[in-house]
Amino acid sequence: MKGHGSPHARKRCKRAALLYVMAMPNPYVKPYATPEQRVAHLRAKGLGIKRPNVAARKIEQIGYERLRIYFLSRRVQTLVGKPFIQGTTYNQIIRIYECDIRLRDACSDAVGRFEILFRNRISEVLSLAYGSHPYFDPTVFADAKQHNEVLQKTIQVYSQSKDGRAKHYQRIYTHPSLPPIWMMKEFLTFGVAARFYAALASSVRTQIANGFGISSLPVFDSWIPCFVDLRNICAHHDRLFNKRFQKQPQRFLRAAVPTSNQATLKAQLECLDHVLTAAGANQGIVAKVERILARYPEIRLDEAGY
Repeated sequence: MKGHGSPHARKRCKRAALLYVMAMPNPYVKPYATPEQRVAHLRAKGLGIKRPNVAARKIEQIGYERLRIYFLSRRVQTLVGKPFIQGTTYNQIIRIYECDIRLRDACSDAVGRFEILFRNRISEVLSLAYGSHPYFDPTVFADAKQHNEVLQKTIQVYSQSKDGRAKHYQRIYTHPSLPPIWMMKEFLTFGVAARFYAALASSVRTQIANGFGISSLPVFDSWIPCFVDLRNICAHHDRLFNKRFQKQPQRFLRAAVPTSNQATLKAQLECLDHVLTAAGANQGIVAKVERILARYPEIRLDEAGY
């Protein structure tokens, strides 16, 4: 049998590479464009730019791809060349971008407060019922598979932690291998805490949900991934502008929450307001975002998910 280095094998590889290239229906051929060229392109499409040098510097600082979604929102997609809506200016686009920053800041603060409450609630419920080290008790978890997965993830998080409290426990104690849950919760990211929660037995999750004013476990179970997703969007500086959320909260019928379309930002924030209020940490995030939007008439409420 011929080896991979034989002429026959090399010919097969070349043929496969050629077929791959030929199969590509629309290869990417656009060249790099400088910020100045980007500005010229935008002006040619009808965007009003009074100070092109300043606009170019802004594109250089922020990045054209980050601003692109905001530019596209003000172009007429049905016309040839997709020109900008008449009267649209560069300053208006930057104002929309700045509004998005303020929305992320406000949402990040609110969901961050819930994250702390959520991790603490997990710790309090488990500590009260199962003591300092509930990770090793299989009855705490839904099944053996989830128990093992969460235990392994918790050990990984702890072993990689550079927190002084983790280092102190490692120096002083040899058993148990993990610190008590009230310490361990401080090392968990929101995502890991959500995975920990999802692996718990339904009776334990119900107690946690009740602390946030939710009597329906399926509802609370659907809200947590939504909050994690919102937190990640804010933390990674993704856009909230024109966002339609893939993870959507179930309606809590008893409290009629959320009232808004479940794919929108407002629905996420209505849920967030409910759990924070129930936990005694009302932030009024729905109203706070409304006040932010009121300062930016350049952005429509539906574009903000309101």
